[in-house]
Amino acid sequence: RAVDRGDLPAAVSLLTRAAALLPDAHGERREILPLLGSALMRTGDLPEADRVLAEAQEAAHAAGDRRLELRTTIEREFHRAFTDPEGSVEEIAAVAADVIPLLEELGDDLGLAKAWWLKSEVHMNACRWGARAENLERALEHARRAGDTNEQANLASLLVQALYYGPTPVPEAIRRCEQFLADSDDRLLKASITSSLGGLRAMQGDFEEARRLHQHAWSVYEELGQRFRIAARSLVAAEIETLAGRTDEAATILRWGFGEVKKMGITSVMSTIAAYLADALAGLGSDDEALRYSLLSESHAAKVDVATQVMWRVARAKVEKDDSVGREAVRLAEGTDHPDLKARALAGYGEIDAARRIYEAKGNVAAAARLATSVLPS
Repeated sequence: RAVDRGDLPAAVSLLTRAAALLPDAHGERREILPLLGSALMRTGDLPEADRVLAEAQEAAHAAGDRRLELRTTIEREFHRAFTDPEGSVEEIAAVAADVIPLLEELGDDLGLAKAWWLKSEVHMNACRWGARAENLERALEHARRAGDTNEQANLASLLVQALYYGPTPVPEAIRRCEQFLADSDDRLLKASITSSLGGLRAMQGDFEEARRLHQHAWSVYEELGQRFRIAARSLVAAEIETLAGRTDEAATILRWGFGEVKKMGITSVMSTIAAYLADALAGLGSDDEALRYSLLSESHAAKVDVATQVMWRVARAKVEKDDSVGREAVRLAEGTDHPDLKARALAGYGEIDAARRIYEAKGNVAAAARLATSVLPS
């Protein structure tokens, strides 16, 4: 029940105690370990999550439990995506391709939900949000067939995120968010949707409502011990303030988020937040600090993490007035369907009209208005 309501501190405590009470070879203990590993990841305790998931896979293999072994393999790939983003993409694609037909043979809908979610991670790194959403829709259908409300909530929150970052026009994305809200009683899912909805309202220029929605989501995350989500969603909170013209407040939020994910050891998200922080600092004229975070982002960013690779270059080009770096940012962003990323790269390179057209197509009227007055969204 703690897992289902998203209460991670309680879930970790109870699952740890249950695992300690059961004999090593007990079937229920084998079922508990992957759940515990997943919960530990979401609290940001990656070293302990790695230990538990390794034990879970060994136990499933020893018992000949193919279903559980495949599910645990998927969870370990999620862990790899957090801790080794550079080496994870090809491995994720290979694992997803291997496990999906095996899980289909077993008729394991919950395993298939996790596998299609895993497959979507490749598209997330490449900022192919449309393809990410398609994979998540398939995952969500399997989670519904399995009757797993917790997994449905996780997947729906990721799908909403794809609507937020991808090419779906803002009015349509808001409509889908409101539909998900009306159809769900899950507090964690509602918080996730509300956070993205706040960002979408900011795109429409309703900044007070955007802040109210995001603060409500933040409060729920804190209550449920969702440390990683709070830190990762600092990107949305910062975007709200950037669109409102409060770049200094955006930088403060991003500094905090950077510190949190650094403590957790989640290098993939740390490098992304560092890149956006560098861009915010460049917009404030804090060139030395912006360069420091841009270099830090570059040193930790996976080559396949397109958003991060674009954004540290956008910041670097502003600080060093280097057109070649800005041109490379535009080239990297071209292969994505991430409107904000494309527009930021183009604006940073001086292509203001092209950037504004992209924002207008998305329905991001706040960003388009800032460009129209020659204030770059940094």
